[in-house]
Amino acid sequence: MLSLALGVALCTDALGLLPSEYAILEASRGFVGSAGGALVVLALALLARDHRASEALGAILLLASSAVIGWLTFYGTEGIIEGGISFIPPAVGEALGRLLFGLGVVACVGMAALALRRLLR
Repeated sequence: MLSLALGVALCTDALGLLPSEYAILEASRGFVGSAGGALVVLALALLARDHRASEALGAILLLASSAVIGWLTFYGTEGIIEGGISFIPPAVGEALGRLLFGLGVVACVGMAALALRRLLR
């Protein structure tokens, strides 16, 4: 229920329905809305009684996660992905971070494709 409430709150923030003092996120409205939508889908998957429905919602959640991670990887501003390795230059650390985030997108899309293939069998 907490993820449902948080997802709805993020979606209302993305739509501009929350007062400005409650909207503390600095991300774009599309990013906040997609993150809220992913939380709503997660809550619905957790609350679903039918396993096929929860598997379908899980595949949708994986695709939503890949969209959010893909946006960060390809359209995020410079410096949004900071490296934690101190002995490499920051530019190399950011490139490595973007590469790993991109591999995360590929993994999420692959798992969603496998889940959808299993559902459609």
